[in-house]
Amino acid sequence: MRLLVHDRSLGLGDVRMRSAARGLALRGHVVSWLGGVDSGADAGAGPTLHRVARARVARPSEIVLGGASSPLAVAASGWAAGAHGMVLSIAAGVPPRWSLVDQWGWSSLDALALAEPSPGEDPRDGHPGLRPERLESWSEEPPAAEPDATHADVERLERAAERLASRSRGRGSRPAVFLDRDGTLVVERGYLAHAEDLELLLGVPAALRSLKAAGFALVVVSNQSGVGRGLFPRSRVYEAMARLRLALRDHGVELDAIYFCPHRPDAGCACRKPGIELVQSAAANQRLDLKASVMIGDKLLDVATGQHAGARGVLVRTGYGRDEERRVGGDELPRPPSFVADDLAAAAAWVIEHHADAGD
Repeated sequence: MRLLVHDRSLGLGDVRMRSAARGLALRGHVVSWLGGVDSGADAGAGPTLHRVARARVARPSEIVLGGASSPLAVAASGWAAGAHGMVLSIAAGVPPRWSLVDQWGWSSLDALALAEPSPGEDPRDGHPGLRPERLESWSEEPPAAEPDATHADVERLERAAERLASRSRGRGSRPAVFLDRDGTLVVERGYLAHAEDLELLLGVPAALRSLKAAGFALVVVSNQSGVGRGLFPRSRVYEAMARLRLALRDHGVELDAIYFCPHRPDAGCACRKPGIELVQSAAANQRLDLKASVMIGDKLLDVATGQHAGARGVLVRTGYGRDEERRVGGDELPRPPSFVADDLAAAAAWVIEHHADAGD
């Protein structure tokens, strides 16, 4: 995503928004910062945070972020940057008291507010002027002292912004291609513990561009049990995923969302593939039509994930795919893969050609 932060609207109590926005930069999103960021903060927030003097010279942005003290000013910077959505932060104990002009600014964009949580209270109770569907809460974790991609506030902000970005693309649901990462998009390394070891497979950017052009959302869904096994911290996964975003962006491809499960296979979680919790979360946030969607991966569990979610499953022979293909016909799958492709390029061509058959 491309986001613009209106720093002047953020008061001293809006530390969560400042920290979470920097966390989004660490996750590989393009974050332009309008005023207020010192050079040290720039350096600590990753390579995709850009300081700008005026909103109109910022990179085109989908979402503008700011504080609730001045929704009109935040909205105006969003208009200048081409944004369609706005997320405001409401600091603890500071319910917004907006003029009619501010209320107009709030309603001029598709807007959400994230409120500081109060123990034992629904944040909507303290802000009766905002419609419940427009008000969510920050996490209950203390704000991060330093930019931290793993913080729960970053997750809250990322998913809120993704929902707004998806709504700007139209009212109806759209199909998605859910993509495994290792062995499907990038070279299989076993447990990819270092971002610098991430390498795109040949033909992946062109295949993803073709899927985007055909109207598919691109959502990465990955098992990363190396975290649960203690092989590397969760921050390493975000570093690798950020590198993936940047590598694909260099080829003109923007991912719509990334989801991963950090748990061990024996953890019993619902988010590890072939469980479908992450696919369902992505479908809700991105307004996706699962019956018209496809899951592509180099393991049978990827195919099973798509099938369990009501989508189709395609196996690629890259990564572990050739070995996995030999097990087709066992009890791992409800039914055979919809297609077995040599690589992502062949899988993408099949998906585009057979999109009209989805749901049959």
